[in-house]
Amino acid sequence: MQRIGFLVNPYAGSGGRIGNKGSDDLHVENPEIRDRVLRFLKNAPFEAEYIIPKFKMGELYFKKSNLTFKYSTIDVGDSAITTRNDTILSVREFIRNNVDIIVFVGGDGTARDVYEGLKGNEKIPILGIPAGVKMHSGVFASTPEAGALLLSKFLKGEAKIVEGEILDVDEEEYRKGRYVVKLYYITLTVASDNLLAPSKDEISYEEAELEEIADYVIENLKNDIFYILGPGSTVKYIEKKLGIYNTNFLSVDIVKNKQLIKSNANYFDLLDLTGELKIILTPIGKQGFILGRGNQEIGPKLLQKINKTDIIIISPLKKVYTIDCLRIDTGDKFIDEKLSGIYNIIVGYNKFYAIKTCY
Repeated sequence: MQRIGFLVNPYAGSGGRIGNKGSDDLHVENPEIRDRVLRFLKNAPFEAEYIIPKFKMGELYFKKSNLTFKYSTIDVGDSAITTRNDTILSVREFIRNNVDIIVFVGGDGTARDVYEGLKGNEKIPILGIPAGVKMHSGVFASTPEAGALLLSKFLKGEAKIVEGEILDVDEEEYRKGRYVVKLYYITLTVASDNLLAPSKDEISYEEAELEEIADYVIENLKNDIFYILGPGSTVKYIEKKLGIYNTNFLSVDIVKNKQLIKSNANYFDLLDLTGELKIILTPIGKQGFILGRGNQEIGPKLLQKINKTDIIIISPLKKVYTIDCLRIDTGDKFIDEKLSGIYNIIVGYNKFYAIKTCY
C-alpha cells in the first residue's frame, strides 16, 4: 500500500483577511483552515495509508471528517503552539516511514519548511494544498479539490513528476509594500492538466501600456460607486493617475468618486460597505489567479454581494500571454463557480482580451 505524509500548518493564511500580508510568526490559528482541509479530505483517495502528525497538525481533521481513511500518527504536533520545527520534524518522520509523497496544507513559508525537512531525500515529491496568504511557489494545487484529484492521479501513475520552484518573500518588506520574490529551492512535485498552479512570474511592462489601461478605466469610473482596487502595479497605476500616492503596492484600497476612501482595507472594512460595488483586479503573472492569492481581504461574504460583471480585470498584454486560464480560489466553491466563465480583460485603451477561468 502506498503511503502519504500529510501535515497542516494551522496558522497558514491567518494574516490574509486582516490585510497582514502574511502569517509568518503570527501564531493565530486560521479558522478557515478546517474548511480547506476538509474540502481536500472529502475528495482525497482512500487507497493509501496516511502518516500524520497529532492534533491540529493533522489528526484532528481526520477525526472530524468522519471518513474511513487508513492512517497512523507520528509523535509530533501535540504542543499548544506548533512551529516550523514541528513541520521539519514531521517531514523527517515521514521519510522514516517511507512515504511516497508529502502533502502539506499551508503557503510558501510552509513549503520552505517542508523542503528543509526533506534535504537529502529530494526524490520524494511534495504537493501543497493552498491555504497561505502568499503562494508564489510552483508546488501548489490550484484548489483543495484539485489537490485531492492530483494526489489520486499520482497514486494511479497518471500524474507527471516535475520540478517546481519554491519561492517566498520577506514578509517585513512585503508589508511595507516592497515586493521582492526570491527563489529558495527547486524540488519535485506532481502535475496533471491545470490542477497544479505554476510559480508566479515577474514581468516588466511598458509605461505607455499602463497609461492606456489606466486612462480607459478612469474614463469609465462612475459616480457614487465604491471601487475596490486590489494589489499589483497595474492597479496601482490607476491610483497614481487619480493622484493617490499614499498607498502601497500590496494594499487593497477603496475609491469613490475618484477619491481615496480607505487604504489598506481589510475584509471587515470591505464588508461594511453599502451600496453598489465594483472590484478592479489584475491577474498574477503566469499563475492567472484573480482571487484568493495575495488579496484575501476580498473574501466570500463580500463577493456574495456582487455579480461577475462587477469585476473589472486589467492586465498588460505581456502578462496575459503568460496565462493559460484565470484561477479563482476564494475559499467558497459556490462563489468560485458563480464567478467562473469568460472575462474580457482590459489590455489597453478600449482594447480587450478574452480569457476563461480554468474550470
